[in-house]
Amino acid sequence: MAITMYQADRNFVSPANDAALYSAILNNTSGVLANRGNNFALTIDGLVVSIDTGQAVIGGRLIEITALESVTVPANSSGSICLVVDLTKTNTVTGNAGDTTYSVAVNQVYTSAVIGSLTQDDLNDGGFIYELPLASFVSTATSVTLTNTTGYLNDTGWISVSLKAGAIFGSNGYAQYRVRNGHVFIEFYNINPYKATNQNQAFTIPSAFAPSKNLNYFAMVSNSNGGTTGMHARLGTIANTGLIYFNYDGTYNNEYGSGQLDYPLDK
Repeated sequence: MAITMYQADRNFVSPANDAALYSAILNNTSGVLANRGNNFALTIDGLVVSIDTGQAVIGGRLIEITALESVTVPANSSGSICLVVDLTKTNTVTGNAGDTTYSVAVNQVYTSAVIGSLTQDDLNDGGFIYELPLASFVSTATSVTLTNTTGYLNDTGWISVSLKAGAIFGSNGYAQYRVRNGHVFIEFYNINPYKATNQNQAFTIPSAFAPSKNLNYFAMVSNSNGGTTGMHARLGTIANTGLIYFNYDGTYNNEYGSGQLDYPLDK
């Protein structure tokens, strides 16, 4: 027969079959699972970057670091600290399948400092290598600077961010963001970008959740100025650095009572 069902009685399900299913369930996206271990927290000692415990899914394959992993970054370079799935490698088997002494050394996943552009093949359609960045780096002869770039596959919950100096009115202004299923949600309350830097800056979210290119948008906001209230569309920009700012509107003086916006995570 030319048709089969892998999840059938007595049938054999290979790792590739299993991964293809999970990848489809996750909309063929790869990323870090939030609140697993220490979320791959990164620490630096000279040119050595240590990666703490955590879990990620790459091409439908569950990856886990259970103890600190270390990567040595080349001096005077730039690139990304990555989790790498490399299906060109062969895993090492000890013992016989079914025996209590049977074990597998998985060589097809490792950590690496990748220089230049990343390889991100479709592992479920003939590809072999996928490099998932946890952070970008720039190194000197003796030290490393990291910028986190990882995105989460599941829900981070609401996370508060600080408003720019002066960008608040009233006594309870705030801004917060949330990443859920590859989508970024942002909401704010009682902000006044007109009183902040360049009369337009509001707040900044982590660059890992910023769009890959500057994104212009209209946010529906509830404005209040001298007794004038109502819902209005306001043009703003989410920079690829994570900075969020609004175009100044003299009519309402940019006093924003509340607002929400959202966009798909594209990196």
